[in-house]
Amino acid sequence: MLQVDARRPNTDIARRLGVAETTVRNRIERLTREGVVQCGAWTDPLKIGYQTYAIIQIQVAPPRLEKVAQVLAELPEVFFLGIATGGFDIVAAAVFRSNEHLYELMTKRFARIAGIQRTSTLGIVRIVKRAYSYPVPAIETAAADAPAPRKRREATPRRRKTLTPPTARARKPAGAA
Repeated sequence: MLQVDARRPNTDIARRLGVAETTVRNRIERLTREGVVQCGAWTDPLKIGYQTYAIIQIQVAPPRLEKVAQVLAELPEVFFLGIATGGFDIVAAAVFRSNEHLYELMTKRFARIAGIQRTSTLGIVRIVKRAYSYPVPAIETAAADAPAPRKRREATPRRRKTLTPPTARARKPAGAA
């Protein structure tokens, strides 16, 4: 639910899940503390001055792999970086203000990073999908198997039984036959 709307109130989540608000608050605090979830605001790079997206594949000398990855991760243009298998060792996704900005990174700054052997750059000309939420398999499985949340029963007033004490039943009023 937070992936869909990170500003959703804990009370709404609790109501939907059928749990107490403190349970939701504690779970969110734990997930944040453990690094499972992060909260932030995602900007659209194209609306704040960036014009070019690129995927950069990088081949690195094996002994330098971790060091090169650390240096690349510090570049402000890079918003995703992963160590990969296949023809390239590192895959980076980055944004640039212009093609000249991309060219400067590829020819000048990358040239100063020891261990980079070869690169291949893919320019992204049109974004079809850009999402930051993912299915959560453990929750989907649990949700499918779990019974629907129980509705709280409304308290219904109990009828009081009026019991006549046994002595009152045995006594007959005066003048009765």
